[in-house]
Amino acid sequence: MFLFEKYPAEVNALRPPLSMLLDHLDYIVKLAGVDHVGLGSDFDGINSAPLQLDDVTNMPLITKELLKRGYTKKDIRKILGENFLRLFEANGAK
Repeated sequence: MFLFEKYPAEVNALRPPLSMLLDHLDYIVKLAGVDHVGLGSDFDGINSAPLQLDDVTNMPLITKELLKRGYTKKDIRKILGENFLRLFEANGAK
């Protein structure tokens, strides 16, 4: 936290662009298929997130960018939660 407070510009310069996160997501979808990809947030477990993702209020940017990249609404729902729910249910979680 010291570095974040003392050198905010430098720390911000190290944050990857949101597009890089989405490039990784595209790669995983191509590799494993949309039914095997899940994306969540863990803002309380990381020190730095990609640019534009400063907190959970920015999560709709991911949906917007996925739509721009040609993902269907059904695929986006899977990526942003339905795949997790399917796996939880399949493994006995209620």
